[in-house]
Amino acid sequence: MKILTHYESEYGAAPKVDMPIGQQVTFIDPEYSTTRWIGFRGTVKDNPSYDICRSQQDVEISGDWRRLIREVRDSHWVMCYGDFLREAGYASRKLGLQWVDLEECPASSMTPAG
Repeated sequence: MKILTHYESEYGAAPKVDMPIGQQVTFIDPEYSTTRWIGFRGTVKDNPSYDICRSQQDVEISGDWRRLIREVRDSHWVMCYGDFLREAGYASRKLGLQWVDLEECPASSMTPAG
């Protein structure tokens, strides 16, 4: 890990985290204006350094990535090490959120974002 300034402002401290290649990760893509959250898994393939936010990973998505493209929600996602999709879904339902697991739901239950 390196400590850099924030890319957007060149001010403050921001970590540049490189994750191990092959690391399994879990994502939650929340839509903040509704209670619909999408979950999926992936595998880290690279740690690039583009001129954007400091911590960046190229991730191979498990599940139907075409459905994810149609369903992308707000710009800030949660990503964590490991496979926690089942636990995230359980907790989300307990909180009254609509949970969509990209690897389980049939295509007919996914509607285009818009």
